[in-house]
Amino acid sequence: HPTDVSVAPTGDIYVSDGYRNSRVHKYAPDGTLIKSWGQPGNARDLRNTRDKPGFFHTVHSVWEHEGKVYVADRENNRIQIFNLDGDYLDMWTGFERPTKLYVGADGVMYVAELEDRVSIIDLQGNVIGRFGSERSHDPGKFWGPHGIWTDSVGDLYVAEVLEGARLQKFARIK
Repeated sequence: HPTDVSVAPTGDIYVSDGYRNSRVHKYAPDGTLIKSWGQPGNARDLRNTRDKPGFFHTVHSVWEHEGKVYVADRENNRIQIFNLDGDYLDMWTGFERPTKLYVGADGVMYVAELEDRVSIIDLQGNVIGRFGSERSHDPGKFWGPHGIWTDSVGDLYVAEVLEGARLQKFARIK
């Protein structure tokens, strides 16, 4: 039950297999499975400690950027970071059900969080900014952010599911 895909500059393909399987799969450009990693696990049971990496509860998004694979572990409210071979590197916590990760051309990560907010973070896991957080249909607020992307000029697009069911555009101020 794949939930997302990311293609590395090498052509390798990373797939988050989030519903039921709780794994990440790495494929060669020709579609040959190279490796899979991860197993089901609830961070509340693991006390959300850094000594239990690779346990996922709904792997919802995967993104490869500059030799690292970032994985949105939605129901554990965290992002786990691995090298290209699936070896654990780090974990960032403090998210509210992250559903989609995207690293823009500016080298900044944008995170859609199902609990009605968007986080903008640097690639060391530091929060640059957040907006949303109040469930609403008003412009600039969210009801279930599920997808996120930036275009060539840096404008941000946020797709919403559930009651939101819309796409919002946020123009970058220059």
